[in-house]
Amino acid sequence: MEERLDKLIDFVDRSTYLRDLIGILFLPVSLLYMETVAKTNLFGGVFDEKYKYMLFLSLAMGFLLSAVAMLIPGKPRRIFFKTVLAVLAVWFSFHVTYYGNFHTFFSWQTLGQAKDVTQFWRESIVAIFNVWYVIVALFIPLIIMCFTGKYYVTDDLDYNYPYAGISFVAFLVFYLPMLVTINSSKNETNDYSPYYYYTYLQNDLDTSFQYYGIFNTTRLDIKQLMFGAPEETFDNDNPSTPVLPGEKDDEGEGEQEIEYGYNVMNIDFDKAAKNAGSTPLKNMDKYFKTVQPTQKSKYTGMFKGKNLIFITLEGFSDKIIDPEFTPTLYKMSTEGFVFKNFYNSVWGGSTATGEYSCMTGNFYTTANCLKLSGSKYQPLALGNQFKKLGYTTLAYHNNSYTYYGRDKSHPNFGYTWKATNHGLTLQYNGWPRSDKEMAEVSSKDYVNLDHPFHAYYMSVSGHANYTFSGNSMASRHKKDLPERLLSQSEGIQAYNACQYEVELMLQVLIKALEEAGKLEDTVFAIAEDHYPYALSDGDLATLYNIPKDGIRNNFDLYRNGFLLWSASMTEPVIVDKPCSAIDILPTLSNLFGLEYDSRLLMGSDILADGDHFALIKVNGWSWISTQGEYNASAKKFTPSANCTLSEEEKSSYVSAMNKVVRAKQTYSKQLLDKDYYKHIYKFISKENPAETEQTEADGN
Repeated sequence: MEERLDKLIDFVDRSTYLRDLIGILFLPVSLLYMETVAKTNLFGGVFDEKYKYMLFLSLAMGFLLSAVAMLIPGKPRRIFFKTVLAVLAVWFSFHVTYYGNFHTFFSWQTLGQAKDVTQFWRESIVAIFNVWYVIVALFIPLIIMCFTGKYYVTDDLDYNYPYAGISFVAFLVFYLPMLVTINSSKNETNDYSPYYYYTYLQNDLDTSFQYYGIFNTTRLDIKQLMFGAPEETFDNDNPSTPVLPGEKDDEGEGEQEIEYGYNVMNIDFDKAAKNAGSTPLKNMDKYFKTVQPTQKSKYTGMFKGKNLIFITLEGFSDKIIDPEFTPTLYKMSTEGFVFKNFYNSVWGGSTATGEYSCMTGNFYTTANCLKLSGSKYQPLALGNQFKKLGYTTLAYHNNSYTYYGRDKSHPNFGYTWKATNHGLTLQYNGWPRSDKEMAEVSSKDYVNLDHPFHAYYMSVSGHANYTFSGNSMASRHKKDLPERLLSQSEGIQAYNACQYEVELMLQVLIKALEEAGKLEDTVFAIAEDHYPYALSDGDLATLYNIPKDGIRNNFDLYRNGFLLWSASMTEPVIVDKPCSAIDILPTLSNLFGLEYDSRLLMGSDILADGDHFALIKVNGWSWISTQGEYNASAKKFTPSANCTLSEEEKSSYVSAMNKVVRAKQTYSKQLLDKDYYKHIYKFISKENPAETEQTEADGN
C-alpha cells in the first residue's frame, strides 16, 4: 500500500513538472508557430537560409514573455497568456491582411497615415476574405489556451521565480548567439547582410520581415520610432555610377572633351560641410561633392518654353495599351520618346512612395514621405521650377484633398492644389471617381491662358478593387471592352475597363488643347505609381505573359511604360537604357532646360550619355543596368546580352554598384529627413559653372 502511494505521489510530482514545462514552452512555441504560418503565406516558403534567424529570435522573445508570465500569480497568469496570444493573433492577422491589400508591410514609422488606410475598407474586406484560413490558423494557439489552459496554467499557481529564471536563461541562450551571428556580418560592406536588415530595417522592411519575422521586426521598428534609427555612413568616394572598363574617368589623363557641359550649379560643398550643424549634413555634403553629374545633350532644352501636363496613373500597366482599344495611349507610347526598359519599383509605401519618386527624383520607403515633404524645402520639384519661370502651376486629384498629406506636400511642391470638394467639383461621387470628368473640369483652368502652364494629375479611376461590383469605372466601361477580352477572368476584364478612363482622360485633354491651339506647344509625361498589385497572381501572369510561380519577385512584373510625347515631335526616339521613376524629374528638367544640379538627385537624366541603371526594390534592393541585372536576395548577377565585362570584372562591378545603391538608400532618405536642400542651397552662387565650361569648350 505504501509503495502504491509513493508511486502516485511521484506521478503527481512528475505531472506537475510536465504541466509547468508546458506553461514555459507554450508562448515560445506559439510565437514560432505564428511566425511560420505568416511567413508561409507572405513569402511562399519557410525553410530558407533566413529561417534560422526567425527561429532563434522568435523562441528567444517567446521565452522572455514566459519569464514575465512566471512572475504573475494565480488566475492573472492565465489571463496574461490569453491576452498575449490574442494581441499576437490580431497583430499577425493585421499584417497578413495589410500585405494582401497593399503588397507591402505596415510600419509604425507611418502611424500618422492610419486614417488614410481606413479609407480602403472595401479592399480590406476582400483581403480578409482572401486570407481567412490564415487568420484562423493564427488564432489556434489562443483557442487551445482557452480550452486547455486551466490544466497547465491553474488558478492556484503562485509566483514562480525559479521558472522565471529558467525562462530568462532560455531567452539568453537563443538570443545572444543569434545577436553575435548578426553582428559578425557587419563587415559585409557592399552586400546586404543580416546585420544590415537588423540595423537599417527601414531601408528594406520587406526583407527584414523575411529575416526576423513580424514580432521582432515590429519590436525593432517601434524601438527606432522611439529612439531614432541609426544612419549608415560611407567612405566619401562614391561615384554616381561605377566606371566601366574601357570608359574614361573624369579626372587625370584621357579626360573626355566636354561638348555640352553638365547639369550642375555652383555649389561650395566644402564651405557647406564646414558650416553644417550636424554630422549627417556634413557627410551628405562630402558625398554629393563626389557624385558624377550628368552631361547635357542634344536634347537639352528641346521642350523649353512648352507647357507640361504630367500625370501619375493609379495602378496602371502599359500592358493594356492597344491600337484599337486605347488609340491615344498607343499613339503616345509609339510616337514620342519610347522607353523600352522603364521599371516601377514598389518602394514600400504603395501610391505615396510611387508618386513621391515621380515628383521628386528621389525615393522613400514609407508612406509618410508626402506628408514629410510638406515641411521641407523642395526647390527641384517641377511645380517650383516652372513657377519660378512664370508658369501657372496646378495640381489635381479626384479623391480626398488631404489624402497622404497631399494638402501639405503639393502646395510645397509649387502647385495650386485642387482635389475633390476643394477646388475641384465633380458630379460623379462613386468609387472610384472619373478621371475623364476630372480632365473635363480642370482643363478649363489653364488651356486658354496667355502664358505657359504646368498641370499635374494624380488619377484614381484605376484603383482596386478590380471587380465590376467593386469598381464603378470598371462597371461603367464593361460595355467598351473589346471582344478579345471577354473570355478573360473578371479581374482582367475589370482592370482593363477601369483603366479605359485614362484613354478617355487623354482624349479630353487633347481635344481641349487642340481647340485652344495649344497642342503643339504641350508635352505629356505619363508614369505610374506602381504595378497593379491588387490583381491575383494568376491575373498578373495573364496580363504580363510571365509565369505565375514567384511572380511577385519577377523583375518583368515591374517593367512598365513611361510615356513622354509631344505633338511637335516628328519621329520617335527609342531609348533602350534601363530606367525608373526617379529618373523622370531629372530627364524632364533637362528637356525643358531647367536649372538644376544633377548631383542632388537620386535619379538621373535618362537621355544623358553613359551607363544607366534602374533601381528596383524587389528581392531586396535589386537593380538592372546596361551590363546586366542583380538579384539582391540571391546575391546573383546575370549579365545582359550586351555586357562588356570580363569574368574578373563582374565581381568588382557588382560590388561597386551595390555600394552606389546603398548610398542612394541612405542619402535619399536623409535628403528629406534632414531637409538637405534647405541646407545646401545657402551655398549656391549665381554663377553657373556649366556655362563657364561651355564657353571654355567653345573657345578651344
